[in-house]
Amino acid sequence: MRRIIIALLVLLTIVTPVLALPQVNVTAATITPGEIISMVNSLRTGYGLPALIEDSILNSTAYSTAAQMAANGVCAHIGNARERIAAAGFGGGATIFATENMACAVSADIGWLQSVWSDEVHMWPMTQSKYTHVGAGSYTGGNGTTYYVLHAAYVADGGSYSPPAANSTSAPTVQYVEPVFTVTPQADGSIIHVVKYGQALFTIATWYGVTVEQIKQLNNLINDNIYVGQDLIIRLAPTATITPTRTTTPRQPTRTPSLTSTPTKQVTPRTPTPTQKPGLLESLPRIDRQWLGFGLLILSALGLLVVLFLEFIRPRLKK
Repeated sequence: MRRIIIALLVLLTIVTPVLALPQVNVTAATITPGEIISMVNSLRTGYGLPALIEDSILNSTAYSTAAQMAANGVCAHIGNARERIAAAGFGGGATIFATENMACAVSADIGWLQSVWSDEVHMWPMTQSKYTHVGAGSYTGGNGTTYYVLHAAYVADGGSYSPPAANSTSAPTVQYVEPVFTVTPQADGSIIHVVKYGQALFTIATWYGVTVEQIKQLNNLINDNIYVGQDLIIRLAPTATITPTRTTTPRQPTRTPSLTSTPTKQVTPRTPTPTQKPGLLESLPRIDRQWLGFGLLILSALGLLVVLFLEFIRPRLKK
């Protein structure tokens, strides 16, 4: 019996420090923009195509798009990528064509991203020779989700374009991105949006489910330029419909109904269901694992001292 007690005390001494250890936080894996561009060019080389040229403007538009997605908390395309890329200066004013790949994940690696973009449309930057330039960006939101964006573009009709020097070692600088919160329609049904700093016309149109042209027509805008504090009409008040007046028709006298006995409805009494009492483990208060471990360690040490006293020290004192 004493051997069993000693073995249990030794076991508790070993297990208790493990319970007292603090929990370790695991960091989610993310993909860098450089890894995304390397993956694209590696696949293009496998298809016998030249590598895309990294463009700082495309890096900036990809990064700003990822930041806008994170600010609004949605994993979805925002407006027309071609218009945004052209407005940022890619192509130097020439007609351009562009495509946008996006993906979102809390933790991801380059193999996962390649599998997400393995369909025909997302493989355009890797399989079509007409694309010449590429940029990538990523942004991690407050909810822990990282938003990945790839922009690939080319100048129409084989036009030449000299991009600015690309710098893949640092994130491109972008303007502050302000999320768009749709407003509640007014009493007459119209919707007026007040522009905030960092909001673009295409972003506002996307979140209200209308087109840029509709907003421009309602507000007599010549171009896409808007300013902070501007009141934009998103929807006009609906036209009131005239309701015809009804003519009152005199009602004919009705017969007095005779009284009919109503059968008494029998009510079946409900049998109360006994409430189960919580078990012993459920009724115990929750105890922190670290304090529990320290407590068990102290009890183990005291028990070991008692056994040592009874087995070794006390017999010697009697002699």
